[in-house]
Amino acid sequence: MEFTFKQILPKIAAYCSYQDRCKQEITNRLLKWEYPEEDIEEVLAWLKDNKFWDESRYAASFVRGKFRGNKWGKRKISMALYQKGVEQSIGKEALNTEIKDEEYYEMALEIARKKVNQLIGKSDEKHIIKGKALQYLAGKGFESEVCFNAVEDVLYELEL
Repeated sequence: MEFTFKQILPKIAAYCSYQDRCKQEITNRLLKWEYPEEDIEEVLAWLKDNKFWDESRYAASFVRGKFRGNKWGKRKISMALYQKGVEQSIGKEALNTEIKDEEYYEMALEIARKKVNQLIGKSDEKHIIKGKALQYLAGKGFESEVCFNAVEDVLYELEL
């Protein structure tokens, strides 16, 4: 079933009202509803004019959610934004405004503490614990310098 411009507006507005969406998600939803591809830009313009869609707002809420909820590092968040089709400049701005350096390092420390404590029971060797903790933090998307400093601090705290 094909929708006209007036028919699609309430549906897509409700879709965007539920949570912030990126251009790619909106476009995919419109195509799923078999809306003509050549008319999508007109719908996007209407959504933007009526404040249902804002890429900067989307990027900021995405960064907050992935950092605080999923405990992802900046590298992983940045890659996820790139995959969602968000411009790099918008993604960088969101990362810089939504994640404070102190909070970022505290999150890395907290994750490193949990991982090291979990690994202590399985292995006695410091280099194995350190390697696995570094690998885990890197997998969460933290930069190598942050990973190294956090793991070193935790090992120092525990006197390993």
